[in-house]
Amino acid sequence: MIEFQPIFISVGAALIYSLLWYSRKVIDPTKPTPSYDLWQLGATLLIGGGIGVVSIISGVDLTQIGVETQLAAYGGIIAVVEQVGKALFRNFYVRITEGV
Repeated sequence: MIEFQPIFISVGAALIYSLLWYSRKVIDPTKPTPSYDLWQLGATLLIGGGIGVVSIISGVDLTQIGVETQLAAYGGIIAVVEQVGKALFRNFYVRITEGV
C-alpha cells in the first residue's frame, strides 16, 4: 500500500515556507506590503508535492518521532529547490528573450 503521508507533510512544509516568506515581507518596515501571489503559492505547493512523491519513490518511512524532523527537512529542501529553480528559469528566460 502506498503511504501518502510524505506528500501531505511536504505540502504542509511548503505552505509554512510560503507563509514565512510572506510574513517576512509584511514585517519589514522598509518595504511596502506586497500582495499575496497565489501563483507563487501554487508553485511552491507543487514543488512540495513533488518532493513528497520523490520521498515515496525513494522509500522514506515516517514515524511519529520523525514527522517534525521530516517537516524541517522538507522545508529546507523546498527552499533550496525553489531558489535554484527560479535562478535557472530566470537565466534560461533571459537567454531566450535576448537571443544569447
